[in-house]
Formats: sequence, structure tokens, C-alpha cells
Amino acid sequence: MPSKPHSRSKHGFTLIEVLVSLTIMALITAVAFAGLSIGIDSWQRGSRKIEELDRTFALERLLQRQVALADAQLFLGGGRELEFVSTYSLANGASDPVRVKYLFDSGKLLYTEMPAAEYSSEAAGAVISQPMGSFSQIGFRYLGKDQRGEAAWVNEWMQNGLPPAVQVQVGSDIVTISTVNRPTVNQP
Repeated sequence: MPSKPHSRSKHGFTLIEVLVSLTIMALITAVAFAGLSIGIDSWQRGSRKIEELDRTFALERLLQRQVALADAQLFLGGGRELEFVSTYSLANGASDPVRVKYLFDSGKLLYTEMPAAEYSSEAAGAVISQPMGSFSQIGFRYLGKDQRGEAAWVNEWMQNGLPPAVQVQVGSDIVTISTVNRPTVNQP
């Protein structure tokens, strides 16, 4: 009796065909997950960069507001710290005078603030004391006079009155804040 030709559809797939298709699916899945992993990593790096830029912008904006409203009675600064009295508070915005201090140490910026009327050298602590975050670099410079009496950026301000301008470096950004229209050191 002659045998009938068998059609492939009645018998299904061979083992080799199944293994080849599973291998192809595994390769496609591996490539998809690798791409997804790269995308997630890029998203996280971008989010961290945006958060860093937001922190930098917020700090620069706060410093601009506070230094622009600084009082000439107290303004002291070094390369890594700045202390002054301002009528702009981190907590309350425009307010009664507050004594503000910024201190950059070990990659972290610490901010303290207390009402100027309550300040004394024996004060137990500030009303507000909080870390402002981690930064790669923060530095303060002050427009003053060099030994020849010419205008120059100096790293310390221990004089009476306000400097004409303060330069703040946050990371690679440098912001110059003018104290114009405020009492400053006598200009020649």
C-alpha cells in the first residue's frame, strides 16, 4: 500500500525548530533588556543632574536675595564662609533682620539663621540650621582693594561696611552679586 505524503501542519514543529525560535527570542529579549537598562541609567543620571542644577539655582537665588538686602553693620566673609545680617529669611522671605551664616566644609554647605535681635555670642543655637546639600565647590570672594588701593577681588572681608560686590562660585557657576544702593566701603 502506497504511503500518503504527510503534511507538515499535522505533525507540528520539530525540536530543532523550537530550539532555534527560543534562542532567537532569548537574544531579542536580552537586547531589549540591555537597551532598557541603558535607558534607565541615563534617566537616573539625568534626574541627578537636574536635581543638582535645581539645588545650585536655588542657592544662587537665595544668596542673591540675601546679599542684595545685607546690612552694612555686619558683613564678614572668607573663602568658605560668609556671615551677615539681611532682611531676607530662608524661612519667612522678606522679614525682620536675620543673622545668616553659610559654611562650606567637606563638600557640604551648612546654613544657619536666627533673628538679629536675639543674637548674642553666647546664643545656644540658631533658629534655623540646615544642610543645603552637597556641592563640588563653593567659594566666596569680595570686591575690595589690593595693596595698591586698586579694585580687586579679595578672599576675605573683615572690614566695616559692605563690599561693592560679592562673587559666589557654586561648582563651575560664578555669580556676581552687587550691593549697589547699599552703604559700602568708602570709594576714592
